[in-house]
Amino acid sequence: MKTTFQLVFLTVLLCLGSCRETKKAAVEEAEAPTKTLAFERTTIADSVVFLWAHDPVDLTGDGIADLLFIDNNGYGGKLGYYQGQKEEGLWQKTLIDVPDEFAMGDIEAADIDNDGDMDIVAAHHSGEWEAANAPSILFWYENPGWEAHAIGEAPNFIKDLSIADFDNDGKRDIATLSFETSTLRIFQPQDANDWELVQEYTNYGNLHEGMDAGDVNGDGFPDIVAQGHVFHSPGEDLQSPWETDTIDSKWNTQTGDWSRNGTKIFLRDLDRDTKSEVFISHSERAGYPLSFYKKMGDTWIEHIIADSIPACHTLQVFDFDQDGDYDVLAGVNKSRAEGLEFDTFPITIFLANEDHSEWQPKVLAEDGIYNGQAVDFDNDGDLDIFRYQTHDAVSYQLLENLLTY
Repeated sequence: MKTTFQLVFLTVLLCLGSCRETKKAAVEEAEAPTKTLAFERTTIADSVVFLWAHDPVDLTGDGIADLLFIDNNGYGGKLGYYQGQKEEGLWQKTLIDVPDEFAMGDIEAADIDNDGDMDIVAAHHSGEWEAANAPSILFWYENPGWEAHAIGEAPNFIKDLSIADFDNDGKRDIATLSFETSTLRIFQPQDANDWELVQEYTNYGNLHEGMDAGDVNGDGFPDIVAQGHVFHSPGEDLQSPWETDTIDSKWNTQTGDWSRNGTKIFLRDLDRDTKSEVFISHSERAGYPLSFYKKMGDTWIEHIIADSIPACHTLQVFDFDQDGDYDVLAGVNKSRAEGLEFDTFPITIFLANEDHSEWQPKVLAEDGIYNGQAVDFDNDGDLDIFRYQTHDAVSYQLLENLLTY
């Protein structure tokens, strides 16, 4: 039997051990790194004209993102890029020596021929404001040298372009979205100069602007989401019927002028269950939320991040603060929001908690962003933001991520 002295002694030892553990936990918590998310703004290009279509991508193979662009998209312009650099100062402008005028609402680069460098997909067109109804002639330009390879034709001005391997055959397919006739077209390559139009949806569901590709049903094949519509890849035979679905009709049943059914779409698998959630905002009007949708059974469930962001023409989903969950970059097109009688034009990152149930807004600036895109431009491990202030801005900026601990 333990004496009273022994019991007291054991109690003291246990107390000391517990106190040491509590103190150790407190020290570890105090020493945990604190992250500060901040961005430094620099101008990388000036004297630009209607630079609506742009894509930050490493075209030159030096490990730094360049800025691919089409200028003067309203009236037809040139294809080129600004060569990325870490040094201060304007980036060098290079125009690609290819004939004809170019115009699109979106431009993309991808390794079309699987040779390890980034090729360009762009369309000949005289400009959305010049002749929106005119057909767009689509090409891919082979890096290096920029040899042109014909893909096909879209019936009018291309608002959005997506590149994905919809049938998992190792070759990238191309989808185009045209507003004037609400047309989605999907092209499949047979070889470099032989592309086949394998699907077309014309006058379908008020298709306008806002498209992304990703696997939303978890079957391993990328699907297409546009204006709250889903087009499910049939798998290996892209000419087979694509099953369609509607996420939420409020994104594709609007009426009125040209601003109807304008959206931004971004797909991201938040919970890593192989099924992408659908993020959506209204790119032209006010009164619509910034939301993401997750499918539960046969029903799409809306999760609202912000009640309303006017003319939200930027939507990107990345882990900006590197805490392991995905955050949302959303921003207002300044000129369009002014037309809607707003006087603030915030660029906001909504920082998510661990299960993406809460979103803390962090306002980066109040002067607008148009079709902003996030990429680690200098390969330092964090996400930077390429920023065009509004659709008629005359300069282009980089918001460099200065995430510190």
